[in-house]
Amino acid sequence: MDAEAAVHRQIRQPLTSLGLLLIVACFAVAPLAPFGERVMGTSAQFGLSMASLAAVAMLATGFAYRRFGLRSGIYRALNRLETATLATLCLATIMKSGNAASAVWALHFGHLVGCGSSGGERRFNLAVFSTLSAVTVGFFAVTQGLGAGALAAAIAGVALSGYSVMSATTSQLTQTRADRDRLEAELASMTIAQERARIARDLHDGVGTELSSLFWQLQSLRAAATTPEAMAVFDALSSRITQSTDELRSVVWELRATSLSWPELLAHLRTRCSELAGDEARVTLVGDETAARDVPGDVRLHIARIVQEAVRNAIHHGRARHLTIRLTLAEALRIEVDDDGRGIAPDASRRSVGGLRNLDVRVRSLGGVFSIAPREGGGTRLHAEIPLAAAAPPGASSVG
Repeated sequence: MDAEAAVHRQIRQPLTSLGLLLIVACFAVAPLAPFGERVMGTSAQFGLSMASLAAVAMLATGFAYRRFGLRSGIYRALNRLETATLATLCLATIMKSGNAASAVWALHFGHLVGCGSSGGERRFNLAVFSTLSAVTVGFFAVTQGLGAGALAAAIAGVALSGYSVMSATTSQLTQTRADRDRLEAELASMTIAQERARIARDLHDGVGTELSSLFWQLQSLRAAATTPEAMAVFDALSSRITQSTDELRSVVWELRATSLSWPELLAHLRTRCSELAGDEARVTLVGDETAARDVPGDVRLHIARIVQEAVRNAIHHGRARHLTIRLTLAEALRIEVDDDGRGIAPDASRRSVGGLRNLDVRVRSLGGVFSIAPREGGGTRLHAEIPLAAAAPPGASSVG
C-alpha cells in the first residue's frame, strides 16, 4: 500500500475519526471556558455552528470511504469538499475574530500539514488554500490596515509552506518506496533466476550425465545379448531412458528460459523445436530479434512451454511434417503455429482433457486468449495472444 492510501486508511479509522471529532468539539466549546471567548475571538454560538458543519463534512466523507472505497468518485468528491470546508471554517473563524494573529491559525496549520502528508491532490489543495489565504489577507488589509494584512500574510505563508514541504516530502518518500520495492523485486527475480540456472546445471551435469551413461551401458549390453527377448528388453529400457533424457532436457531448458532476453529466447526456441522435431518434421520459427520491449521472466517460461507443447501436439497427434511458428512482440505477445498435419476438429480444444486443454488454461491464466482450428487448405492453426501491458491504478485523492 502506498503512503497516500495508508494515510487515508489511517485517518478514516473509527478511533482516528473520533479523535478528530473531539478536536472539533473542543473548538466548539472553547469559547465557554474562562477567557476562551477572548482567546478565540468568537462566540460559543458561532463556534458551535462552525464545528457542526465540520463534523457533518467529516462524517459524510468517512461514510463514503467505508461504503464506496478510496478509489470511488463519490469519496474523492466528498474528500475534496471536506478539505475545502475545513479550511474555510478555520479561516472564517480567524476573520470573525478580527485578530490577525488568532490562535486558530494553529488549527489551520495542522490541517494543511495533515493534507500534505497524503501527497495527493496537490494542485487542488494549493488552489483552495492559496485562494482562501488571499481572501483572509485581503480581509485584514482592508478592515485593519496593511500591518494586520502583512501579519496575516506571513502566518498564511508559513502554513502554505508547511503544506508544500510536507506534500513534496511525502511524494518523494512515496517515489523512494516505489523504487525500493522495484529494486527488491528485481533482486528477487535475479536471485530466482540464478537459483534456477544452478538447478538446471546440476540436473544437466548430474542426472543428465548419469542417464547418458546408463544409455550407453545398455547399448553395450544389448550388443552382447544373444536372444531376441533380451534385445527387446534392452531396446525398451533404452527407449525409456531416451524419453526421460528428453523430458529432463525440457525441464533444464525451461529453467534457463526465465533468465533469457527476447533474442536469446528466440534462439533457444529454434534449437529446442528442432530437437523436438528430430527427423520427423521441419520447424521454422519467425520472430523479431530487434523488438523494442522485453518479456517478463515468468511469461518467458510460459512461452517456452506453450511453443513446445504446440510442436509436440502437431507432430505426434497431427502427423505434421512442416510447422511455421510466428512470435510477434508488441503491446501483446502473439503466438501463431501453422502446420500441414491432418487437421483438427473445430471443438477439439473444448473437448480436450490433455495437451490442448493445458495450453488453453495456461494462456488464460496470463489474461490471454487461445484458439485452435483447422487451417484452410489443410492442417491446423494455433493462435495465442497474451497481454504484456498492465494499466496503472488511478491516483487517489488527498486527505481533507
